[in-house]
Amino acid sequence: MRRGVVAMAVAWAVVLGAARVGLARGEHEINDDQLEVEMARNRALAAYVARNGKPDLAESRELADRPPWDDHEVTLYYLGIRKEIGFARAWILGQPTVHLERYERPLSDADVAALSKRARQRPADKGRPASVDPAPGSPPAAAGAAEHAEGAAPRAEAAAGPAERAEQAAQRAEAAASRLEAAAAEAEHAADRAEAASDAMETAVQTARRK
Repeated sequence: MRRGVVAMAVAWAVVLGAARVGLARGEHEINDDQLEVEMARNRALAAYVARNGKPDLAESRELADRPPWDDHEVTLYYLGIRKEIGFARAWILGQPTVHLERYERPLSDADVAALSKRARQRPADKGRPASVDPAPGSPPAAAGAAEHAEGAAPRAEAAAGPAERAEQAAQRAEAAASRLEAAAAEAEHAADRAEAASDAMETAVQTARRK
């Protein structure tokens, strides 16, 4: 048992030491909604965005590293502070339970220039509904008020500052993570019940054979 623990510790030291030089491929940009999904999956990523605000750009990169790393990492670009930072999950005993900052590096002038062009091309508030003024012949005021109330939350979020939006995103990510954990726990309980039922059935069969 001790040898297994020591071997695992050594393996982790090698993995973490090699993290900065791991190669990546299959890069593609992700929008705010996709970033929130990744935040729900990775607590380290969610905590960083909650502290520092949403990045100017975010990417998903397919990892070339072998296990225990997940199949991709999430890279954030903060152009104002010239920072690139990556996050990934690692698998232990068949579950992606380890959430880590994988690497961090400064951005060069050329990097910032190239990324700035991409950032300017991104649609503002992607995925959020735009506010529309009522047109002539629109439904009565009551219906309009209901629509206004339904769209008030997205508009309030869009009007909030970067820190408030990041905090709201982190709260949504935390809630989604809690739902995922609850679903996983329920699945585990169901598996335990199925195993218990199988054991009971096997015991009953063996008892019947003895008779």
